[in-house]
Amino acid sequence: MPQLRPDDLSAEETEALGRVHRHETGVADHVRLGLQARGLIEERQGKWALTNDGSVLLATIGLGKLDE
Repeated sequence: MPQLRPDDLSAEETEALGRVHRHETGVADHVRLGLQARGLIEERQGKWALTNDGSVLLATIGLGKLDE
């Protein structure tokens, strides 16, 4: 699968990646399923988490920074 770029995601998908990273709820099913199909998130122990690819993409976008 070719590597995704930040521009490949919609604003809704970008926001959803941030929500998953922060362990927040409220990600719409169709967005979650799309991110899962792209290999960016996966279910671990009953919760959604970023995959390595998802973490790299989120860091590229800049949403993975710790709040100061």
